[in-house]
Amino acid sequence: MTSEQILTIILIIVVPSAVLWIAFMVRNRPAPRRRTKALPHALRPPPGDDVLEGRRLDRIRIGGILALFGIAVFVVAYWLPEAQRQQAFAKQQMQQSIERGAIIFKPPPVLPPNAGPAQFKKLEDEISLGMGCANCHGANAVGGQATYTDPATGKTVVWNAPPLDNVFTRWDDDIVRFTIEQGRPGTPMPTWGADYGGPMTDQMIDDVMNWLHSLPQNNRPPAGIPDRCRNPKGGDMLSCGKAIFAARCAVCHGPEGQGKDMSGKNFNQRWFQGMALWHGKVRHLTPAQQYDTILNGRRYAFMPDFGAAPSQGIPVPPYPLTNRQIKAVETYERHGLPGAAPAGKGSSGGGTR
Repeated sequence: MTSEQILTIILIIVVPSAVLWIAFMVRNRPAPRRRTKALPHALRPPPGDDVLEGRRLDRIRIGGILALFGIAVFVVAYWLPEAQRQQAFAKQQMQQSIERGAIIFKPPPVLPPNAGPAQFKKLEDEISLGMGCANCHGANAVGGQATYTDPATGKTVVWNAPPLDNVFTRWDDDIVRFTIEQGRPGTPMPTWGADYGGPMTDQMIDDVMNWLHSLPQNNRPPAGIPDRCRNPKGGDMLSCGKAIFAARCAVCHGPEGQGKDMSGKNFNQRWFQGMALWHGKVRHLTPAQQYDTILNGRRYAFMPDFGAAPSQGIPVPPYPLTNRQIKAVETYERHGLPGAAPAGKGSSGGGTR
């Protein structure tokens, strides 16, 4: 309940009730009596029935009935719109959370050295809350790039930070929160959760997630898959695998499956967060292992599950792939990516991890 609502109740209910009660008590105050010093009040004789059961008692009874009726009407009138008030309050709280999330996502503004109190007050929220997520993920979370020095090789590369305006078409809330709180080791994504040494409280993480949920892309399905690829067969396996890969997999593994691989000639040392799949590197997995990885994912290794009925008891993703679609993706990754052996030629799998 807001302070304005409390003030309204006080002005409409409490103040008039107090005024009426005071007027009633003043009007019906007992006549002054001569003090009897000999007897204390508790030992004095009580008023007679002509006083206790007279008009004064009738007025008190009528006043009590009217007060009871007024309370009953007020309780019902106040209770009926309570659901709407609660919904409006929840909507207001959510809107405020979304606004804070947008501020947290942006980088904090630079306050000029000669800024006055008024200018600081205007930028206070942005300065205190801004975490700079947009520096890597881009304005409005459309994706971006970050310079990253690989701790294993010491080489500096341009890292493709994934878009977050469609992150909930790939991950559920638990994984998104896990990623924000604990970061992603081996990537430019740092730890943000205060419980893990980061600067963001649970409330701030809630605000960012609420803001991400409010973005239009997160409220629409991901890129569509051609109708002919709903149940690919035979000669469509390779072409449908390519279409499905572009719609579901390229955001992490890169448009040609390059992932974290600098061996390509035209990628300017740009890494994607997914594993490198081109040049046949996916063939370190057997076909069964590759199929199970696509089906079940690697939940806390940031590989989404795509199966309509994952065998590991993982929650079904919002936009799953059928078994035939997963087989088509497997075919494309083995035989359609740059450097992979053409279908029907070369090794079909095996080896060790």
